[in-house]
Amino acid sequence: MPFIVLLFLLLSKFNPVAAHGGSCACTAFRYAGIGGPIITLPAYTMKQGSTSLSFGLNYLDSSRLSTSSTRTVLNSKNHADDNSGSISPSIGLAYGLTDEINIFASLPYNINIGFREISGDGIEDQGNSIGFGDLSLLGQYKFLDTNKFQAALIGGIKIPSGQDDVMADNNEKFEAKNQPGSGSFDPLFGFALSKQYDGFGLDFNFLYKLTTEGSQNTDIGDSANYSFAISRAINHSHQDPFVHSHNEGSKATNVIEKIFPEHIAGQHLTWDLVLEAITHWEAKPEIDGVADANHGGTTVSLHPGLRMTINEELVTNLSLGFPVVEDLNGEQGGRNFQLLFNVGVLL
Repeated sequence: MPFIVLLFLLLSKFNPVAAHGGSCACTAFRYAGIGGPIITLPAYTMKQGSTSLSFGLNYLDSSRLSTSSTRTVLNSKNHADDNSGSISPSIGLAYGLTDEINIFASLPYNINIGFREISGDGIEDQGNSIGFGDLSLLGQYKFLDTNKFQAALIGGIKIPSGQDDVMADNNEKFEAKNQPGSGSFDPLFGFALSKQYDGFGLDFNFLYKLTTEGSQNTDIGDSANYSFAISRAINHSHQDPFVHSHNEGSKATNVIEKIFPEHIAGQHLTWDLVLEAITHWEAKPEIDGVADANHGGTTVSLHPGLRMTINEELVTNLSLGFPVVEDLNGEQGGRNFQLLFNVGVLL
C-alpha cells in the first residue's frame, strides 16, 4: 500500500515569543505517517527518495501584562513588551535521503500583532511586526529500528534569511527579539524516540536551539523543547505508521468509531486522536551583553488534537494548546491558547 508522509512546520519556535505573550509550545519540524503525533517529532523516517510538501498555520492568542505587572514595570528601570498574538503560516519540504536519513527545510511568514512597550517613560503602542522568518534546515538519522521501537538523532541550523529591519509605528526598528527574523545562525540538535503498538503509539523528542548573536547586538536566547505524545488509532493499526492496516469488513463497535466514520461520499477516511504534552524553555535575551529581565522562562502545555487522512493521500492535522504551567521570567503576559493546523501530501 502507498504510505503518507507529513511534514509539520511551525517555525515560531525558532523566533522567541516570550514578548508575544508566552513561550511557544511547538516543534518546528514535523512529519508522520497515517498514525502518530502532530507536534512531537517521531523517530521513524521516510523511505529513500520520498518527498513531502506541507502547509501549516500556527495561531497564538497572547495575554497583555496585568495591571499590577504593568505598574511594576512602569516603576522600575527595566522595560517589558507584549502583544495580542501571532499568526504564522509556513511551508516546508521533507526528503528521504536514505531509509534512515531524512532532511527538512521550512520557512514561516510571521505576523505578530499589536506590540506595545512598557517602561518608566510610559506605554507606547508599536503596531505589528510582519515579515518572513528564518529558513531552518534539519537532518534526522534513525540509528535504531527494532521490535516496533525507533530512536533517531536530530541536528540542523537556522539560517538568518528572515526580515530583521521591520519598523514599528514610532518609526523605530522593532527590537531584535520582536523581529520576524533573528539575524543569527543558530545550531539545532536533539533526539527522538518512538514505539508502536496495535492501537496506539508513543513518541518523545527533545530539541535544543543554541543561539548566537544576531541583529542589533542581540542574542535572543537559547531554547529547548521536550515533547511527549500519545496517539490513539480509530479503526486502524499503529503497527506500521506508514501503512494503513484495516479490516474493511469490520463494523463500528463503539461510540468513538461511530463518530468518526470510515467512508464519506465514497472517500476513505482514517482518524487518530492525539494528546501531547509540550515543555518549552527559553533563556533571557541579551542585548549588548545585558540580560533582559522580562523575557524567557518555562511553559508546559497540553495539546489535544485530531488527524484525518483522506484516501491515504491527503493528511490534515488540527491541534489546540492550553498552558497548564507558566513560570516566566519577570513581568510577562503569558498566553491563552494556541491553534495549529496543517495539511500535507506526498509528492
